Order: sequence, then C-alpha cells, then structure tokens
Amino acid sequence: MKLYTFLCLWSIVFIATIKSNSVQSDLILLDQIEVVLFGQEDVQIITKSDLDRPSLGGGYKTVDDLIFEQAIVLDAKDHKIPNDEDAVDAGIAHMQREHNLTSEDLEAIFNASGYTLEEGREQFQIMQMINSMLDVKVRSNLIVPRKDVEAYYNANPEVVEATYTIERIFIPLSTKVPQKKQKLIIEHRIKNGHEIPGALYSDAFTIHHSDIAKAKQFIYTMEIGDYSSPEIMSDGFEVFHLIDKTPEYIKTLDERYRSIVDTLLRPKYEELMNQYKEQLMKKISIVRF
Repeated sequence: MKLYTFLCLWSIVFIATIKSNSVQSDLILLDQIEVVLFGQEDVQIITKSDLDRPSLGGGYKTVDDLIFEQAIVLDAKDHKIPNDEDAVDAGIAHMQREHNLTSEDLEAIFNASGYTLEEGREQFQIMQMINSMLDVKVRSNLIVPRKDVEAYYNANPEVVEATYTIERIFIPLSTKVPQKKQKLIIEHRIKNGHEIPGALYSDAFTIHHSDIAKAKQFIYTMEIGDYSSPEIMSDGFEVFHLIDKTPEYIKTLDERYRSIVDTLLRPKYEELMNQYKEQLMKKISIVRF
C-alpha cells in the first residue's frame, strides 16, 4: 500500500519556473504515470511519454499494447531472464552490420524516435526480453504436423495457369498490291520461312492464359514456332509468332509446403498469443491513472 501511495504522489511531476519580478510560477508538465503493473516480484510503469514516442520498430503503440509488452517483461523477470548487456551489444552490432549503420547513424535513429542512446539501448533490451519470452511461450509450440499440411494441400489445389511468350508482327498495307494478294504473299513467306518485307517485329512478351482477349484465343491451340494467320487491321496485317508456352499445372506439395505451413500457423499463433496474454493478465495487477 505504501508503494501505491508513493506512486500516486509522484504520478504527475512538475517543474516550476519563476518569472522575474513576480512571485507567480508557471507549472510545466514534464511527464505523468499512466499505468502501473504489479507483478509477483517487480513493478513496471507506463508513462505518458511512452505513449507519445514511436517505438523503435516504427509507429505508435496503444496503452493496451504497452501493457501487454510490460506484462511480458514482468514475466521475463519472474523467469530470471537476465539483462544481458553482451547480448544487447551483439544485437545492436548485428543490426548495424545488416543495415550498414555507423554509431552516429544509430544514435540519430534513436533520437528521431525521441530516445537518447542509452534509452534506445534499454528499448532494444526490452525487445530482446520480449522476444525471448515469446520464443519460450508461443513460438516453440508452433508445430504443424505433415498430415495437416497434406490435408490442406489436397483440399486446396493451386493451379498455375498457362503462359504464352509471343512476338507480334505488323505488316503495313501495301499501296501497290491488293489486300487479298498481299495476305497470300505474307502466308507464303511465313510458310517457307522467309522474311516479310516491311514487317515490324515487337519485343517478345509473355501473357497469361486468362489475359488473352477472346478474339485472340486461337493462340491457345498454337504450337511453339507457329505463326497465326494474317489478320487485317485498319492499316495493315497482324501476325503472332508463338515463341514458347508453359502449360497449366498444379503446384506440387514440395513447392507449396512452406507457404501452407505459414497459412496454418497464423491462426495457431494467434490462439497461443491469446492464451499467453490471458495467463499474464491473471498474474498481474494493473492500476490506471
């Protein structure tokens, strides 16, 4: 009870600035305690500044987010997880190497979120403690039996649609040869593997089965190397050359195994997190100011 009274007395901290030639003071709010969490062996405090500052991971956290995190920290202390300075140094060094950050860069990132270098280290240490507890309480229990993966695979086949790699050839209308005769000439040259005078060749492109327009669905039945029959356009003839195609197929279990595991893990992860949260809330007392 003495601790609670002490915290109440210090829940709002003020600093007085005395104006010159005046006995009146301006009271400036520095910080205030928003929530106190009482664990079995320790106490964690959430202040207004904790809510006003973004997390190191980016974004702002709600009071409920912070309560959950601080409850995990209390649980970590109950489990005697040490405040390992060497682990913090190693973790920060790894982050610097991974993102090519100097010590000055790191301090600037901490400052941008409203933390001093030392406060940033403390936040990093808290993140490590939380991750350690989540590894023990949640992630270590995330197991998906192979039979569940196989059952999901069989019930939810994933079809990869066919693709076609095509070259478009455009032949402008001749001013000297009638259209019908020009078409016959184009067909003859294609059949005999000859170049078509004046033809414009596009870069090859790949298109999915479902993206082919209805008027162009003759492409479905073409074989690799085939040319389509010349189609008259407003200002010339259009021909398609099929360079390659990949038939439709169903992905194998091996191809999908990791993604199916991830899909099945999501609801399991949420279930275990909710269970852990319920356990934590039963172990602590929360006082909101």
